[in-house]
Amino acid sequence: MFNYHSPRVFRFFAIATMASLCLLFDILTRINFNRIELPKDQPEYNAVDVNARVYNKSGKLLYNLLSQTAWKYPNDERVFLTNPQLYMYNEQSDRMKYYLKSTTGWVNYTKKVGQLGAGTELTLKAGDGGSGQDTKKDIKVYGKNINFNIDKNLFQSNDDVRAVQDKNIVTARGFSYDYNKQFLTLNSKVRITYVK
Repeated sequence: MFNYHSPRVFRFFAIATMASLCLLFDILTRINFNRIELPKDQPEYNAVDVNARVYNKSGKLLYNLLSQTAWKYPNDERVFLTNPQLYMYNEQSDRMKYYLKSTTGWVNYTKKVGQLGAGTELTLKAGDGGSGQDTKKDIKVYGKNINFNIDKNLFQSNDDVRAVQDKNIVTARGFSYDYNKQFLTLNSKVRITYVK
């Protein structure tokens, strides 16, 4: 009788042991996708040919951001851009106030601030940027590492800048410009070339 039950008991214990091991391995090998962290040195997402437009509540265009490519890293609020162009518009007149373009840059879309790297050009439109305006009165500021605040319309850099209006040229080491107050501050090493 012992021999008759022995294979059954062995099979029962073998099946129970295998089932327990399967449950244990299942628990040990489960992956919690909510806890997986993305590599910090690889982008969370990439975009090509970006064309982002932001409107106010009444449907008026506030600004338009264009970029050849854009990418964002995990746990970073900044979006990095190549060949970015930012066009800002006047809510009342729908005309362009100014635009920025550069070879590189980044934008923090929650704080509405950013920085443009090398080869940056800031064009301040004459008047309110109407299509009939004389483009010779536009002011173009060339520099690098220009910080900007979209909400406050502020620009600032500590690097060399060159501002051109028609044939008049101003160079300086560092500047800040408040578009709302139309107030320019040149930090140091200011040189002015004025042509009548």
